[in-house]
Amino acid sequence: MAEESTLDTEVRHFIYQTFISALRPPTTEETAKRFQLPINKIESAFERLAATHDIALAPGSHSIWMAHPFSALPTNYTAKIDGKKYYGN
Repeated sequence: MAEESTLDTEVRHFIYQTFISALRPPTTEETAKRFQLPINKIESAFERLAATHDIALAPGSHSIWMAHPFSALPTNYTAKIDGKKYYGN
């Protein structure tokens, strides 16, 4: 359980880093490559993060829709920082 908690924290941090640098969330494949883990381990981490409302997943998938305050989908709420446009919720 402690390993899962540590992984979830690291994955959550990677999600935010990717939103900030790439203006979008990472895929499970990108996350698995970053942590050198099988995709099913990353999918489980995404599911745990969604269950605790740290992220929101698209229904029936492991695609990240939101990691508060970031939105992967365009919204009416935007912030422009250093020439980058971020969508918020």
